[in-house]
Amino acid sequence: MDSLTQIVLGAAVGEVVLGKKIGNRAIVWGAIGGTIPDLDVLANLFMTELDALVVHRGITHSIFFAVLAPVAFAWLLSYLYRSGAYRSSVYKYVVAGINVAILALITWGIYRASESLSAVLLAGSFSLFLTWRLFRYYLSRDLRDVEATFHEWYILFFLAFFTHFSLDCFTAYGTQIFQPFSDYRVAFNTISVVDPAYTVPFLLCVVIVAFLRRGSRARSIVNWLGIGLSSAYMLFTVFNRQHIDGVFDRALESRNIEVDRQRVGPVILQNVLWSCVAESDDAFYIGLYSMLDSDPNMHWINILPKDKAAIKFLETYPEYQTLNWFSDGYLQVLDRDTTYELFDLRFGALSDTISGGEDFVFNMVLRPVGDKVEFSQTRNNKQSIGETFRGLVERAKGY
Repeated sequence: MDSLTQIVLGAAVGEVVLGKKIGNRAIVWGAIGGTIPDLDVLANLFMTELDALVVHRGITHSIFFAVLAPVAFAWLLSYLYRSGAYRSSVYKYVVAGINVAILALITWGIYRASESLSAVLLAGSFSLFLTWRLFRYYLSRDLRDVEATFHEWYILFFLAFFTHFSLDCFTAYGTQIFQPFSDYRVAFNTISVVDPAYTVPFLLCVVIVAFLRRGSRARSIVNWLGIGLSSAYMLFTVFNRQHIDGVFDRALESRNIEVDRQRVGPVILQNVLWSCVAESDDAFYIGLYSMLDSDPNMHWINILPKDKAAIKFLETYPEYQTLNWFSDGYLQVLDRDTTYELFDLRFGALSDTISGGEDFVFNMVLRPVGDKVEFSQTRNNKQSIGETFRGLVERAKGY
């Protein structure tokens, strides 16, 4: 899920493990632990767009990483506080740097999602405010001793990493939790990668916890309230997916459509409007369904014929094979003469009636050049992001 949600979850985990012993520093280190797996996006600076798709949610989101990496972090934190090095200027600048890196990651994510200058300026201003607060009320003070064992630090980081990739598994993107032994991507498809209904109540609880007295009963209650609310909402999304699966089954059956497999997943930012996609040997079938629709049989199911000639041609290229793996085979291909346009159908369409590539969320282009192909990602330019979201909100209200 998004970086802010992972920070909130990590902070809550840190409070559970070490909140009574070290107070808000448990929240800070938990938040850092919740962010570390997503730092694999920094690989984007050193590799191609296609390679970055493969690396993200890879080894840093695996059981292997969650078990072994906390050893290094636990040793480092144990040494840091046991030696008194945390009182040095170097430590303070390192912590400030980590803070800036995390906030920059969140700001970058906001820009990628919105491409809005005002949103970036708002996020950047808030980041500067938090950095100032960190210096003013934490780094510039004479810090109290920390009495936490290696074992306790290990548990904090293990749970921060484990809950991070566990949460990611509930989205449609896919998480390679069995790396480096397998590149299988786990995706339960019950929640959007950004869902304010999950994040906002959880965030409010964590913020309140930070202002309550260390070790107080109220602090523990509020933190567990946040964990309970987020867990209950996640359970709600699981039941929603089961319901939508049944709706899609009946819709396909009523139209005498026989398919080999199918999947459903929520459209971005909510859990009311769902995208449904199924595959047969000759075509994909895709549509939208809202929990508020009056017709339980779905209004539209679009038929997207497969261009088998184009697929056969592209199958000789490793780049296409990678994209096909990444999309779990839900990859629509359109021959555009000199290029091939590809759509990852897992993330659904933006409207009930599909007229072209602009109706999809995740669009890609392959351009054959000799014995290789050039890869690039494209965005929907049919309408602005604001117009797209407003259209999806209207559709979510149901027919």
